[in-house]
Amino acid sequence: MRQYNRDQEYIGPHRASLARKAQPPKNLLAWFLEAYRAEMPSEMHTHSEDVWRDWVSGDEADNGIKAVGGSVLGTPRYQDAFRRFIEDSPFTTEVAEYEGHKDTASHYAFPLRAALARLSGRGPDTAPYPFMARALYRTALRDGDYDGACATLGICEPVRQVYIEEALRRLWTKYEVEPPARTVRESAA
Repeated sequence: MRQYNRDQEYIGPHRASLARKAQPPKNLLAWFLEAYRAEMPSEMHTHSEDVWRDWVSGDEADNGIKAVGGSVLGTPRYQDAFRRFIEDSPFTTEVAEYEGHKDTASHYAFPLRAALARLSGRGPDTAPYPFMARALYRTALRDGDYDGACATLGICEPVRQVYIEEALRRLWTKYEVEPPARTVRESAA
């Protein structure tokens, strides 16, 4: 007796959908700047009269941890989004909440920063991939002026556009909104 695979009729559209998602956008620089602006906090400090004075708990003081921020007079308190942007790891994840319901999967709080961190990898800043990540980050800080960003890094003029295009293409391959699934290994006992 022949078995009927119910998923068979959906394989074609599913593969087409995956192929569309795998294609980079037509303008990678515009995609990059849009993603950068979406992650960048708009305000640095709160507008309240509240000032920030760093403190440590009793347990932290017992372990030798000292207060490192603020001042005796107090400094303006950072916005939470800005504080998270400068202090958190690029690989920080969070769970989205939609209309009071939590999502089942976590996603990166800063997916573009995570992609830049994966692109830079490990090694000295002069190695190829960390250098690419620095060039892209400077391009974002200069609001898309890749020519000026590459000039500050010493990249010669004839290859600047090609270099940034290749860096953006490599960044696109590293970009993921959700972290990879964690595998749980069973012990060989």
